[in-house]
Amino acid sequence: MAAYYKFSGKFAPQGPLLGILAGAGVSIPATFLYVYGTVSIPEAKLRAICTLAFGALIGACSGFAMCWGKVRNKFVAATVGLAASLFGLYFSWFAWIMHLVQPSHWVFNLARSVMHPRKLWSAMLVVNGIGTWSSGSGGTPEHGTFLWIVWIGEALLLAATGTLAAFAIVQLRPFCERCEQWCSQKTKLFFAPSLPADQFKTNLESQDIASLAKLAAGDPKHPHYRVDLYTCANCHSLNTVSLIQSFGKNHKTILNKLMIAPDQAAAIRDLALARSPRPI
Repeated sequence: MAAYYKFSGKFAPQGPLLGILAGAGVSIPATFLYVYGTVSIPEAKLRAICTLAFGALIGACSGFAMCWGKVRNKFVAATVGLAASLFGLYFSWFAWIMHLVQPSHWVFNLARSVMHPRKLWSAMLVVNGIGTWSSGSGGTPEHGTFLWIVWIGEALLLAATGTLAAFAIVQLRPFCERCEQWCSQKTKLFFAPSLPADQFKTNLESQDIASLAKLAAGDPKHPHYRVDLYTCANCHSLNTVSLIQSFGKNHKTILNKLMIAPDQAAAIRDLALARSPRPI
């Protein structure tokens, strides 16, 4: 039966702390860029992209910091990403309110302001009652229930993006518990879509690594399958393969972190070496 890699669930106290500090730390300077973007850009879709980018940046920084802190717990990774994203949202709200008060300024010292959440809530109630922007040209500023829905949507989008980004970064590579390090040795192989995805998956799950040599090489610029091999660079005992299907817009993971033996991993590396371009 095929065996898949699973995280041990372990983490040291400094791991989540590093994730929080990194995410919250990057959110402070990024807040002012985020506020500038959301205020200056008139199109709602582009403002939503700003929210996505802001959340992704916070989550990615949290994720990389947790990798450095050796967090191998998916729930902890997601929770830290969420917490850092909510801090960024909270900080950005203060920056936005301050900009409304002083429209000619974009950067503020918020060290004292963020210590007063009740003042932020009071300011939000005032702003919600009068509105600050209109969805139509020259119309009445949006306010009341509709504006609350927009704000809640912004918060959910930012929090979800930050959470998913942190989670994705942490679970990207397997962790070798024996060597106490992430598997850093990566090998990629591209194959032409000459067989169904289910058949490709079955071949790998049955440990039929030799069948890979019979498949035609693929082009990363065209529809293809990609096999990612991760190996512990220290002991070479932990090896996992993932199968990714990339058919234009149809991009999905068919098989994720299947564990294989060291000799099978060596065969994949040899195949990758044999198919690598030769220097002229």
